[in-house]
Amino acid sequence: MVQMNRAIFLDRDGTIIEEKNYLSDVNQISLLENSVKGLKILQDSFLLIIVSNQSGVARGYFTEKEVNKVNEALLNMLEKQGVHISSVYYCPHYENGVVEKYSINCNCRKPKTGLIDKACLDFAIDLNKSYVIGDKDSDIQLAQNAGCRSILIKNSNYLNKIFPNHIAKDLYDAAKYIMEKE
Repeated sequence: MVQMNRAIFLDRDGTIIEEKNYLSDVNQISLLENSVKGLKILQDSFLLIIVSNQSGVARGYFTEKEVNKVNEALLNMLEKQGVHISSVYYCPHYENGVVEKYSINCNCRKPKTGLIDKACLDFAIDLNKSYVIGDKDSDIQLAQNAGCRSILIKNSNYLNKIFPNHIAKDLYDAAKYIMEKE
């Protein structure tokens, strides 16, 4: 029998790093307070996987190369602080974008489950024992669509239209909650 992994699926912007409007400059990456502290707690028991909508590619604001540079810089920043992210999955699509190649209705744009589906294929993940942590309704809906538990990082992006399993003030608060439950 295959050993199934537990995962924490993390939104990037507004959850791990400060929300910047369509971040494409590595020099603008700023870790949110307590995000490293929370990730360190979680990484001993879960795979840490980033799942992020990056519609700025389809909107023509930046390229996939720039998304990859930002993600690489973030991973290096976290590694230097002792945090290992297993993988990063992102969706460059947006149905009403201006870059034709990316202007599609895909299955990977959150809250659809394509990013999590790919991670499950790559890492044999048990979704019933996994969490999605994010700061937007689409992250909470993603968790529900995928069959994961959900934690909302409370900020101004949350519209109170869909209800998470738990609301946390930051990643450290979310990590403490998860570890109390496990």
